Amino acid sequence: MSTDLLARVRASETAGAPSGAGRPAGADDEAPTPTVPTAPVESETVEALHTWLTRYERHIARRLPSHVEAGAFLAAVRDRLPALEGCSPASILDAVLACASFGFIPDGREAVLSREGSLATFIPTYRGYVKAMHNSGFVTSIRVEMVYAGDEFAYEPTRPAPDDFVHRPNLDIPKGKRGEPKFAYAFAWLVGGDRSQPIILSSEDADEIRDLYSKAYQRARDAGTDDSFWHTHRLDMWRKSALRRLYKVVPTSAEMRALEAVEEAAEAGRPQLDQAPDLEAAALVAEAERAVKAAEASQDRPHARLPVKANKGRRHPLKKQRGRRAAARRA
Repeated sequence: MSTDLLARVRASETAGAPSGAGRPAGADDEAPTPTVPTAPVESETVEALHTWLTRYERHIARRLPSHVEAGAFLAAVRDRLPALEGCSPASILDAVLACASFGFIPDGREAVLSREGSLATFIPTYRGYVKAMHNSGFVTSIRVEMVYAGDEFAYEPTRPAPDDFVHRPNLDIPKGKRGEPKFAYAFAWLVGGDRSQPIILSSEDADEIRDLYSKAYQRARDAGTDDSFWHTHRLDMWRKSALRRLYKVVPTSAEMRALEAVEEAAEAGRPQLDQAPDLEAAALVAEAERAVKAAEASQDRPHARLPVKANKGRRHPLKKQRGRRAAARRA
């Protein structure tokens, strides 16, 4: 298992094993413990880190879902390694394996591999959350957008969906002149045709979430570095905050719950792979959850009426008897 592999890598780091040794690709998990560099990876040793990571490519590929091409995933990881210089090798492997567990390509679109001090972390983007919600099987489409000062926007919660919600961007205004961002919103159309409750976050809401819950933002602010994602990608983090609230009001999957747990582990500086889903177990859990939802939906439907046997034109016996009596009186 990848978690056993990672435990041995962490142990070898702690024990101060010499650098340069390791298992060949494809070795069994029960093989002797690999050794890894113990010192932080400096810029001149990034090439050595590429070589070291190559030894674990088959472990990483096994962690990927079948629909994700291993070559594309590993290429994105290699492109990101220079930005992770100085990170613990075990934390890099932890972040890479956690990212692979969800099938996200760490190219900045669905996920990124980021540096937090000496730790590498896997961070899903808001697009990664959209993908995970689609994968749940409970959602048919998701909308997450920003509302700018020049847009027409209205929300009337007392009206029935979808008439309660209007957003019309002013397309006559150039994108750069639409004004300041005012709100982020997210909603989903569910299997069965219903629309979820819309989640609307103002700028003040986003700042409150950032200040209360983002330890990465707090660390960057205290250090005066201003390099957290809330500093560098505020609108994307604003959108992601809306999506994280949305998934609490729609049917969720084990993958979605694991995704939030993995991100919380990154914020707290804990290993992320411990929270990542096991693919086989996650598939079984997802199948069971869908079966439960389907059973609950069937109980909500009205009972079908029992079939009634047709008389095929024959008169009711009582009506026949009444008819004979009437005929006798007339006679």
